[in-house]
Amino acid sequence: MPVKRWLYYALSLTLILLATIFSLMKWSDTYSNTHTKRTDFLTEPNTNVMKVDYILKNRHKYDSFIFGSSRVGAINPLKLKNGKYYNMTYSEGIPKEHLLNIKLFLEKGVAIKNLLIGLDDFSYKVSFALHQHRGLTKAHYLATKTNYLTYLKALYLRFPLGEDRSHMIKKLKGVQGFHLDISKQYESYKKAEAAFDYKKHFNETYKNNPIFLEPTLYEGNLIDQTIHDIADIVTLCKKNSINCIFFINPIHHTTYKYLDIKQLNKFKEKLAKITPYYDFTLPNKISNNNSYWSESSHYTLQVGDMIIHRIFDNNSSIKNFGIYIPQKKDSIKHAI
Repeated sequence: MPVKRWLYYALSLTLILLATIFSLMKWSDTYSNTHTKRTDFLTEPNTNVMKVDYILKNRHKYDSFIFGSSRVGAINPLKLKNGKYYNMTYSEGIPKEHLLNIKLFLEKGVAIKNLLIGLDDFSYKVSFALHQHRGLTKAHYLATKTNYLTYLKALYLRFPLGEDRSHMIKKLKGVQGFHLDISKQYESYKKAEAAFDYKKHFNETYKNNPIFLEPTLYEGNLIDQTIHDIADIVTLCKKNSINCIFFINPIHHTTYKYLDIKQLNKFKEKLAKITPYYDFTLPNKISNNNSYWSESSHYTLQVGDMIIHRIFDNNSSIKNFGIYIPQKKDSIKHAI
């Protein structure tokens, strides 16, 4: 066989193979990065992309937003009375991504009145660059100013990973997953509250579950970059007359025990130089009681209500729960 013909067949076969992989990946779309209107899932979707897409298509429906990781999912937007809130909670949400989303909303004409932003003990550890190489945490292409074709190629023009292959097999088998409709967030919170079993959470069997013995820990040190991103958010909010409140999420006692407290305190010190905030991280009756937790990372809806009362009603009888930290006088001025 002539070399040219061999090369032609080899190239054709390669293109067919790539096109097949791309088509299968696009059809499956493991994390729903491009099928943002889905409501039934076989695995956790990229709710950051889905929610950004939803807000951009409903620009005048909400005037206030809760930003944060999956932990702030316990904060019920229905209970915030100074605006019509939408909770943008998603897995491992970090300040850099919040900043990009806020910028995008403003650019696209979303009128923002209030922001409630939850920070975590991993906010200064998780890499934004690493997030962009993971389907679950990849930012919306409009937020990162990425060409859509480039975005598609990064998502689907690659060899399917284990979770991708598993997702395809489940779809082909017609496996039943779970339902999540991000457009019906208020209804979802009503159902979640109605279904919450307080008796289960406060019995001894639940409190002694071995799951609470496993800490939720992250590694990394991106404090300076994270503070820079938060400073950008503060500047952006001042420029656009947005009321913005920061708080650091409660930390479960097992996680707190193994956490690098010096690093956390360093982050807090630098944060206080650019903005006031509420500190829920210190050990207290909530962090030390497993009844208020789903595991060593996520607190319950009941704690979410307590956070709202502490911040907006200045109401907390629990010592060390939600200490208000004012901005330091030697604050850092930052401009974006």
